[in-house]
Amino acid sequence: MAGARARTNSAVRVLVVMAVELLVMLRSAEAATYTVGGSTGWTNVVNGGASFYSSWASGNTFNVGDILVFNFVSGQHDVAIVSESDFSSCNTGSPITLLTNPPVNYPLNTTGTVYFICTHDSHCSQGQKLSVTVGTTSGPTTSPPGTTSPPGTATPPGTTTTPPPPPPSSGTYAYVSCGAMFTSMAIYLFMMW
Repeated sequence: MAGARARTNSAVRVLVVMAVELLVMLRSAEAATYTVGGSTGWTNVVNGGASFYSSWASGNTFNVGDILVFNFVSGQHDVAIVSESDFSSCNTGSPITLLTNPPVNYPLNTTGTVYFICTHDSHCSQGQKLSVTVGTTSGPTTSPPGTTSPPGTATPPGTTTTPPPPPPSSGTYAYVSCGAMFTSMAIYLFMMW
């Protein structure tokens, strides 16, 4: 009788651990990692000039938990988080946060708009600035205040847009992790019985 109770208690503990791990993995499966500027990275030399980063941002949907990766050359660029007014005027003198060691992995922890600029030389006025609007759920994004969509990309009124599919690797890791977790737990439970 004592052996059966110990196995039941162990099985309950294993199920609780599995449930907690599943919740953690489901949350991590929702988060996405975005490389700012795609293969171009974070630089002042871009095709499209000042609209390059706003165009890049408008093609993505950002949510709490996502991570922005800024790839740049150390000493030539940086990432400054600034206020909306400093973003609009390219004021580099009073950043909220200044990040100088690449690559910068910036977690989007709150909803609202976050403003990024480069403080080197005249990089911001050359277009090395980015604003992202962070939401809580998936859905189409709109251009941040003060930015315009590139010509020919406006959506007619009453038309909905479909957000781009996540990168192939963003959900694969969670799927493999969940499979590995359940396989491990099944083996463990089998060995307990």
